[in-house]
Amino acid sequence: MSNLKWLKVLILFVIVFSLQLTVADWMSFFDVAPDFVIIFIVAVAIKMGPAAGCFWGFFAGFTQDVYAPVEWLGANSISMMVLGFAVGQLEERFLSLNLPAKVGVLGLGFFICDMIYFAVTGLSKDVITNLFLTKTLPECLYTLLIGGIFFYLDLGKKKKTHA
Repeated sequence: MSNLKWLKVLILFVIVFSLQLTVADWMSFFDVAPDFVIIFIVAVAIKMGPAAGCFWGFFAGFTQDVYAPVEWLGANSISMMVLGFAVGQLEERFLSLNLPAKVGVLGLGFFICDMIYFAVTGLSKDVITNLFLTKTLPECLYTLLIGGIFFYLDLGKKKKTHA
């Protein structure tokens, strides 16, 4: 992949991370907001393959770990890196995904990312169940809506380049 392509993805990441910090809070209701970073990771992994998905997943997760005031440094890095790699592998296996399949992969990826995060942080089953019902499920549905709109708008671009 060319340096210009990496620079474009880096600029897109900065925009997405800025959206996550500003617009996501503005769009939230009942303390539920879309996760633009996960949409970014899934989109990059679908377009560029597992290596790029793994790299950008780690980079995005590490950025969130450093920025967020949490005591589990590395939990986002691990969960988003696995998400990017898994989605990139899935895309290579099925060659091309249509809109419903991309949205389905985004939803599955969202759940996988959250479950890995919960496992790494060592939360108890009761807390995980409560978080799943009150936080993960509503955020996943909201993210699916926003991601579906993004994937619909991005369908015109059929280029697929793997790193």
